[in-house]
Amino acid sequence: MKRKSVLIIVFFTILFSLSSCKVNKQYVQYISKKEDIKTPETKKVIVFATDDVRVNNFKKTFEKNFPQKVDFTFNFMNEFSEKGFENNLFSNISIDRKSFKYDDLNTENSDYVIYFSNFEISNRVEWNSTGAMGMNGMGMNTSTSVEYCVINVKVEIYDAKNGKEILDFVVIGGESVFMFDFTKTFNKAKERAVQHIINYLKTGKTEYKKY
Repeated sequence: MKRKSVLIIVFFTILFSLSSCKVNKQYVQYISKKEDIKTPETKKVIVFATDDVRVNNFKKTFEKNFPQKVDFTFNFMNEFSEKGFENNLFSNISIDRKSFKYDDLNTENSDYVIYFSNFEISNRVEWNSTGAMGMNGMGMNTSTSVEYCVINVKVEIYDAKNGKEILDFVVIGGESVFMFDFTKTFNKAKERAVQHIINYLKTGKTEYKKY
């Protein structure tokens, strides 16, 4: 009986250790840096974005909240502008929602240009195995699945004075679906993508606890 109790304690100790172990993940990837942005908090930027979004999953949620793809890209730029201002990222962040090409921009009063492209909405499904004690006292495994909304965005930054690209990277935002609230999940994934951009530009942070 004592041996059986010890085995049960060991089993649940291992199970707890595995379930509580959080790994880190790179949410800012494919970084290509040519120059640093010196004292960004003193610089003015203008932001524009592609009018195309690849919607692989969460299509109903996307269409419900954004009748046209350009509505999503403008919403993304607007959220970046608001969060960037709150975080003192740049001295001024203006949005050009009518221009889709660099040559169409008026960069006269800007130090840098930020371009968002390659928007992709997809999902990820993870299977988790958990241990349980059966009626006979033996361990048994059960599996559950978790769906995530994943938003990828490519970010390009140019020197507005000469049109030279100085930095580009891909950012990932994601969130798990809870209680079938797909809109809340989608918005949280978008919010994280925006925050990861801001954090990287402000501190260079690329890695987070995996969610």
